[in-house]
Amino acid sequence: MSPTQVRSKTLRTGTRYLHSHPPNDFNMTKDPLIRKRQIIEGSLAILVLLAGLLIRIQYLDERPFWVDEAESSINALTILENGYPTDAYLGIPIYENTLIQPWPGNAEYEFRDLSYSDKHVAVYHGWLPLYAIAGSFALHGVTPDFANGVPAVKHDLNEWKRRTRAARLPAILFGVLFLAVIFAGGRILYGPDAAWAGLLVGSIYPYHIAISRQARYYSAEVALTTACAVSLWLLVKDCKWKHVYLAAAAFVLLFYTHILSFTAASLVCLLVAPVIVRRHVAGVRKLTTFAALATAGTLPWIFVTEFYRQQGHIPRAWPLLNLPSDFWRYPPVQVSSAAAGIIIALLTAWVVLMKPRVSLRLAAPAKKLAPVLLFLGVWAVCGYATFVAFVPAVSFDSGRLNLSYWGPLFLLASVTAAAITRVLVPRYSLVLAPVLLLMVFMATGRRPNFHETFAAGNWKADAIVLDRLGATSMDRTTKLYAAPNDHLILSFYSGLPVQDITPVRKSYLDAYPGNIIYIDRSVSVETGFLTAESIQEAALRDGYRLSPEAAETWSILLRTRDYREAMLKSVSRSAPQEVEAVPPFGRQLLTAHHRKLPSVFTSSSLELVTRGFAISSWTDWRNVLKYRFIGPEARSSVHANYADRLRGSDAVILSNADTALYLSRWHPADVNDGIEFRFVR
Repeated sequence: MSPTQVRSKTLRTGTRYLHSHPPNDFNMTKDPLIRKRQIIEGSLAILVLLAGLLIRIQYLDERPFWVDEAESSINALTILENGYPTDAYLGIPIYENTLIQPWPGNAEYEFRDLSYSDKHVAVYHGWLPLYAIAGSFALHGVTPDFANGVPAVKHDLNEWKRRTRAARLPAILFGVLFLAVIFAGGRILYGPDAAWAGLLVGSIYPYHIAISRQARYYSAEVALTTACAVSLWLLVKDCKWKHVYLAAAAFVLLFYTHILSFTAASLVCLLVAPVIVRRHVAGVRKLTTFAALATAGTLPWIFVTEFYRQQGHIPRAWPLLNLPSDFWRYPPVQVSSAAAGIIIALLTAWVVLMKPRVSLRLAAPAKKLAPVLLFLGVWAVCGYATFVAFVPAVSFDSGRLNLSYWGPLFLLASVTAAAITRVLVPRYSLVLAPVLLLMVFMATGRRPNFHETFAAGNWKADAIVLDRLGATSMDRTTKLYAAPNDHLILSFYSGLPVQDITPVRKSYLDAYPGNIIYIDRSVSVETGFLTAESIQEAALRDGYRLSPEAAETWSILLRTRDYREAMLKSVSRSAPQEVEAVPPFGRQLLTAHHRKLPSVFTSSSLELVTRGFAISSWTDWRNVLKYRFIGPEARSSVHANYADRLRGSDAVILSNADTALYLSRWHPADVNDGIEFRFVR
C-alpha cells in the first residue's frame, strides 16, 4: 500500500469517527436537525416557565401578610431608608426574635433583639431576599413611612394590597429561577427526561407554589440550594474553569440568602473534594480558586456586620430535643416517600455493586442513577444534620425543616422517575417520566392546588382592626403597643409605630405620662366546640331553643371568656371581678373546649420552644415564645409588664377580628381595679 493510500484510509477513518462519535457539542450544534430540535425544546421550556410564572403570580394579594412576611418587608423598607437593613423603623427598634440579651443602658427597653448585631444591622436573616424585596418596592413606588406629627393610619386597603404584591413578587421570580435550574439540572445530571419531569411537575407542585408566594427567603433558598448542587456536580463531573466560577457565584448568593443552607452546601463540597482532586488533574488548583472566591465573597460581610458576635448568644434548638424520639416527631420526609426511596436505593446498589446478570435495559439506568442518588442523598443528610445542629430554637419550625435540601431532593425525584421509565418503557421515557412523577406525588397527597399559600389571615379582620385604630383618639404623646408579633403586621400596613410590648420595661409603662394603646390579637383559640352552630345544638339538647343571633352572642362570650378572665386577673390587685354566668349547655362545651386546648399548642409548628410549659391560650404561647430562656412565669399574668398600666383602661373586643384593643390613659397607682370590656362586631 502506497503512502498516499495510507493517508487516504486514515482520513476516511477519521471522518467516519467524527460523524459517529462527535467529540464536542460544537459539532452537534452544526447538525441542522439537532439544532432545530434544540430550538423547539428551548421554546417549549420557556412556555412552561411562563406558565409557572402565571400560576404563581395569581392570588398574590388574596391574603395579607403573616408575621414573618411583615418582618422581611420592614427590613426591606429600612434598606430604602439607609441602604442596608437596620434595627429600627418608624423611630422604634425592630423586635422579631426571642428575648435574651439585656439592654441595661436603655430606660424604655429591657432587652435588645438578637436578630441585629452591635452595628445595628440585620444578621439573623440573609440580605439577598431583603434587597430583592427592597428593589421591588422601589420599582413599585413603595416608600418607607415616617413617624411624624399626630399618629394616624396612613394607608387604605388598595395600598395594603399593592404593597403586598410588591413584596411577594421577588419570591415569584426566584420560584421561576428554581424551575429553570431544575430543568438544566435534570439534563446535566441525567438527561432530558429528568429535566422535563422536574420542570412540568415543579411548575404545578403545591408546596413550591406556596413558598413562591411569600415575601420571605424560602423561594430563593430552594432555588439557590439547587443551583449549588448542580454547579457542584459539574465540578465533580468536568471541573472546567467556567464551572468553578459558576459554583462560586451560586455559593456566595446562597450565603447571602440562608447561612445554614450555605453551611450544608459547604459540608457537601468538603466531602466531594477528594473525588474532584482524584478525577481531575487541576482539581486542587481549581478547588483552591473556588474556595478563595467564595471566601472573598462572604468573609468581609461577617466581620463588617460583626455577625460572629451574636452567634454565641442565640439559643439553639438541639438542647431542647429529645433524641432519638424527636427524629420521628420531625421527620424530613413522609413514610411513603422514605419507603420508596429506600427501595430504589437498595435496588440501585444491588445492580451496581453486586453486578447481577440483568439486561442492559435495567443495568444502564441504574448505573447512571447511582452516583446521582449518592450525591443528592448526601446533600439531604447534610442539610438535615446542619439544621438540627445549628438552627436557633425559635426558628425550629417543622415547615422549614426541609428547605435546605428540598430542591436537591425534588431534583432527585425527577431523576429517579426518569430512571424508572427508562427501565419500563425506554422509548417513551421523555413523555412518561413527568407522568410517573406526577402520579407518585398525587398518590402521596400532593395534589395540584393553585390557591396554595401559607398565609392564614384575611383582609376583613385586618381592616376591622386598622379602622378601629384609625377611629381611636390619639395625640403626639400616644404610644402604640401590640402583642408579639402582630406589631410587625400592624406597623407595615398602617404606617404607625406599633411596638412589641414584651421587651418594654414595666417601670417605663407605669410611669409614661401619655396615653397608651395596646392591641392584642388572637384572643380566642379555635377548637370547633364554641361555634354558633355547636352552641345551638347543645342548647337544643338541654331544652333551649336559641336564635342564630343569640347563639352567635354566646359563641363570642364563650370564645373570649378565658381571655377576659385571665386579663381581669392580671390587672386586679384584689379578687378579680366576675364575668357573666354560663348556662349548663355552655359549661359542657367549655369543658370539651378545655380538654382539646393542649393539643392545639402541642401540634403547633413551634412546639419545641413551648415544650414543657402549660399553654392554654395564645397569650401563654406568645409569652413562652418570647421569654422562654428568661423565665416566662415571672413575666406573665399578674407579673406582666402591662398589668398595672392597663388597669381601668377602655377595652373593646372586636369580635369579628378576634382582637382586643385597650386605650390606657395615664392614671395614678390607686386607680380602680378591673377592666370593663365592650364588644363590637
